Amino acid sequence: MKKITLPLLLVAALFAEKSTAQSNKAYAFTGETKGTYIWTAIREIDLSNGSVIRTLYSNNDAPNVSYTFINNDWGAQKVNPSNLTPTINGVAAAAFDEKNNRLYFTPMWGNDLRYVDLNSKNISVVVNSDANFSTGKHVDESNVITRMVIGADGNGYALTNDANNFIQFTTGKNPVITNLGALIDSKNNNGISVHTQCTSWGGDLIADVYGNLYLFAYRGHVFKINPTTRIAEHLGVVKNLPENYTINGAAVDANGDVFVTSATLTTGYYKVNLSTLNATAIIKSENEAVYNASDLASSNLAYRDAKNTPVTNVVRNNGIAIYPNPVVNKTFAIQFDKMPAGNYTIEISDINGKKVIAKTLNINGVQNEKINMPKSSATGLYFIKVVNSNGNAVYTDKFVVE
Repeated sequence: MKKITLPLLLVAALFAEKSTAQSNKAYAFTGETKGTYIWTAIREIDLSNGSVIRTLYSNNDAPNVSYTFINNDWGAQKVNPSNLTPTINGVAAAAFDEKNNRLYFTPMWGNDLRYVDLNSKNISVVVNSDANFSTGKHVDESNVITRMVIGADGNGYALTNDANNFIQFTTGKNPVITNLGALIDSKNNNGISVHTQCTSWGGDLIADVYGNLYLFAYRGHVFKINPTTRIAEHLGVVKNLPENYTINGAAVDANGDVFVTSATLTTGYYKVNLSTLNATAIIKSENEAVYNASDLASSNLAYRDAKNTPVTNVVRNNGIAIYPNPVVNKTFAIQFDKMPAGNYTIEISDINGKKVIAKTLNINGVQNEKINMPKSSATGLYFIKVVNSNGNAVYTDKFVVE
């Protein structure tokens, strides 16, 4: 062990990335008062119990707001028009960019992407009217953007009700907005389409460490979305919610559960286990009403481990990816993307060439496989190879187990 400890530390350092702990801080778009249905107030809430930490913005307070307009007729300039409000007639789609400390959102029935600069002492709003964010004239609710999240790749993703506009936006100095097109129903959806109003409109998006997104629709249906392929796979329906409870906001809490809110009901909040889709009530004081929230935004990612290991060095080759790398808790995932259907064998060997895992899988479409290293596995460098049914290696790489 002494011979490889230093090199392994150096290898790990190459992959390492600064990571902050997942927290229970989130932002909620709510009514000005509990039970009102115009969601114009922005509140910071505690996902452990649903309590309000502070109110960031409220029309009732009439705060001084500064604006910066880009990609429109105003040009890149700062103004302070008295007839403008940041959230206009309500917001139903938002995402928190922890890296830049920005709260992104789009007003309902609007066609611009906005963010509140949380680094500013005052309320400072940037309005981006890039035509690529526009989903056209809103004749009905079908092409209204109601879902948004920041993915594990650092990009933002927004989705219209009808799922025909799946939009990606970068969060750097010079933002790039791309309409990726319509989501595609997985062939395993058994007739439940991500485009259907009664099952799949409204709700919110969350993200996991593996690069996937999850749509929690307002009627409780959950879809897993691969941003690369745009395939949406129906996972099931959230269990144990009251019959009239609609899911409108969703955010991952510090423990990896999904905190959900209703835009209309003030009776309480729930948390959902993403693996089982079981919901449990978040207990508050008896008869205490909560803010009905149309959307939630946190920086947390589902399936992030207790050490908050960042997703780094995701290697793609012939439609295969492994992550995280370095591996923590001796568990990682392999994602197969656009691979020809068939049997594949995963072979993992240690630094001395000893085979520690040989596992055969039948791959058919987009698929994630969780790999658990043997408990006796030492920390160090390992080699992975994926072999097709003809015995040909279609993927080789190395990874580090911490």
